[in-house]
Amino acid sequence: MDWVFLFHPYLHHTGLTGLAPALALAYPLFDLALFACAMKVLFSVSARSPANRLVLLAIGAMLAGNTLFFANAAGAPDRSVEVLDNGLWLASYLLLGVAGLHPALLWTARPGDNRRTPLTARRTMAFAVATLIGPACLLGMIATTEPGGWDRTEWHHLAVPATLSGALSVLLVLRLSLVARVAQRRTLELDRRTVELDRQAGDLAEALRERQALEQQLRHHALHDPLTGLANRGLLAERMEWAFSRRDGGTRHALLLLDLDGFKDVNDTLGHGSGDELLLDVALRLRELVSPADTLARLGGDEFALFLEDVEPVQAVDLAEQIRGAMKVPLLIGGRDVYLSASIGLVQITDPRVTPQDALRDADLALYAAKRGGRDRVTPFRPEMRAAREAFTWLADGLRHALAIDQLAVHYQPVVELSSGRAVAVEALLRWTLPARGPISPAEFIPVAEETGLIIPLGAWVLRRACADARRWYDRYGISLTVNVSGRQLAEPDFADLVLRTLTEVGLPPEALILEITETVLIGSADEGAGRSLAALERLREHGVRIAIDDFGTGYSSLSYLAQLPVDILKIDRSFVPATGAASSDDHAFTRAVLQLGASRRLPAIAEGVETEEQARLLREMGCPLAQGFLFARPGPVDVVDATLAASNTELPSDDSPVGTGVRR
Repeated sequence: MDWVFLFHPYLHHTGLTGLAPALALAYPLFDLALFACAMKVLFSVSARSPANRLVLLAIGAMLAGNTLFFANAAGAPDRSVEVLDNGLWLASYLLLGVAGLHPALLWTARPGDNRRTPLTARRTMAFAVATLIGPACLLGMIATTEPGGWDRTEWHHLAVPATLSGALSVLLVLRLSLVARVAQRRTLELDRRTVELDRQAGDLAEALRERQALEQQLRHHALHDPLTGLANRGLLAERMEWAFSRRDGGTRHALLLLDLDGFKDVNDTLGHGSGDELLLDVALRLRELVSPADTLARLGGDEFALFLEDVEPVQAVDLAEQIRGAMKVPLLIGGRDVYLSASIGLVQITDPRVTPQDALRDADLALYAAKRGGRDRVTPFRPEMRAAREAFTWLADGLRHALAIDQLAVHYQPVVELSSGRAVAVEALLRWTLPARGPISPAEFIPVAEETGLIIPLGAWVLRRACADARRWYDRYGISLTVNVSGRQLAEPDFADLVLRTLTEVGLPPEALILEITETVLIGSADEGAGRSLAALERLREHGVRIAIDDFGTGYSSLSYLAQLPVDILKIDRSFVPATGAASSDDHAFTRAVLQLGASRRLPAIAEGVETEEQARLLREMGCPLAQGFLFARPGPVDVVDATLAASNTELPSDDSPVGTGVRR
């Protein structure tokens, strides 16, 4: 339309020559490009932006100014630019500047937002009408031509192509609109899938972040103590492995194992919550003493470990003593001061062949020695500790095996009446003999059995075997059986039931059994309020079983204690038996005092370790009624004891029950 009414007349009436027609032709071409861009923006969602609206107004003002200029120039070629033309152009420049400064120019669609305007039927009709503008202008020009300017034949030649071109343009627009709608539907589907994929990608990224955070959290929990946040055994081993891997001949490390003395009492008296609070305070106190390069770990319970890298032996010992001193400072737990101490095992690591497992084992041995040595001390590791522990393990394994294959034996030592030399009881003594090594001393394997808990099944086995063996001696000679009982056995809740059941099953009367318990165990049970243990002893006494204090005189030996404890017999320790030769009057006085203490409670006494006739004579003179020792008989198996009893005792008549003796009720 612009070409028909403006540019064509302008080019034909202005008489332009040279490059001027080309420059004049560039104006409508650029105007057409601007018009196309404006239409693109006008029919899109972005037209809603204030900045884009200002751009559209600027393009409109520029196109209007150009149109006025060419319209006037076509009618008057020598016309100059008028104020209106300049005003429209200046307005377009101003609007473009304002649009460029508008904040909305930076507006962009968010990812996933659909900013496309659907191709509606109204827009399609608008495009179709636009395609008819050209043919309509041509027909309009023909219609406005002066009469005689066109030949009728020429008019038909122009009208038919114009009509056909308009019809084809409309059909082309319709066809393109159908293709555009299909493309638009596919675009919408792709946009929807893109949004879905973006959402899934976001979910996947979030899941990956959560997984990484969870992995980090799990790794932290796997390598740290959940209560104190300190390293655990696994992280300690990793740090030690790393330090050992870079160790050269001159590098020295150290490992400390620390155990809190008295922590169990805190748990028992204040509760586990207070125990946890105490562990947190201890961990904080330890952190203040060690450097960041050291590895502080909690191995479990109240046991802590400290690994020191590149440290001299003297520095490690000094730090261990500092820690021991710091643990003595009272802690405020539950509103009260709690006093603790620490036993510390220390191992110096200088051998490049040592592994973390070796270091932990040696430090544990040193800690064990510190606790056995009285607690509240720092004990360095020594190689002989490892040899002693290996011997301990060998004895424990051997005892388990011996108990399983019946490799143990019970020997018996008679208890005799000093006035007559007649046996009134036999003491059961456990013996263990290895085919390749020979006899193992009870002083070696009994402590191992106590510590490992094997004393429980061993004690039950000895009780049954001894009661079964003593049944015929009781029936034949009326003698009693004494069996040693440890504190571990006495603490068992079913101890009294076990003893009574065993007596019933083997057929030995309860009054024929004497249980020997050390003075320390008995008095310790009373002091600690161990009502269950004392109640078990009282129950056994009610059934006729007697209780003897073994090794009397080595512990408390107090008359007040004897009045409180369920005791029937005193066994005087061999250290208080009068020595042969020139015994001092003080030794005799002490022995007499022990005998008088028992006599004051009407408790018969048995002197242990009598080996000479002189000792037996002195004991008779002091009023001791019973004794046992090598002077009368050594411990022996059943057949040896049978012969000994046959030589020293007279069998009871078959129709008489056993009569009382000095050791029986």
